[in-house]
Amino acid sequence: MKACELTIASSADGQENNFTRKGEMELSAFGAKVCYLDEGASVCIYFQGETVTIDRQGDYTLKISLQHGVVSEGVLGIGGNEGIIHTLAHKVAYSINENSLLATLHYDLLIGDEPQKMKLRILARIKN
Repeated sequence: MKACELTIASSADGQENNFTRKGEMELSAFGAKVCYLDEGASVCIYFQGETVTIDRQGDYTLKISLQHGVVSEGVLGIGGNEGIIHTLAHKVAYSINENSLLATLHYDLLIGDEPQKMKLRILARIKN
C-alpha cells in the first residue's frame, strides 16, 4: 500500500459533501484497494472487475457491493445491531492508471418505501 490523497464528492438525496483525506492505495492491473480514515471510522473500497465493495468500520458499519443493474445485499450496523440492507447500482465506473484512480458510483440504498439516492466521485492519487 502506498500513501495517497483522496478527494471525495458525495451526494445523499441531493445533499452534497466534498472532502479530502489522506489514505493508502494499492493499484494493480486487476483492480485497486483504497483505504482512509473518516472521522474516526476506517473505510476501505475495493475495485475488482465490475464490482466495487465499500467496507466501513466505526461509529456505524456498512458493507455493500455495487454492480451495475444488480440489487445486492449488504450489512448496516448501528450501535452493535446489524441488519440487512439492499442496494441497486445505476452506475459503477472506474479507471486506473499508473498513479491514480477515478471512480463514479451512483446507487440507491433500498431502505423502507423511499430509496436513498447516493452518488460518489472518488479521485485518489499516490503521493510522490
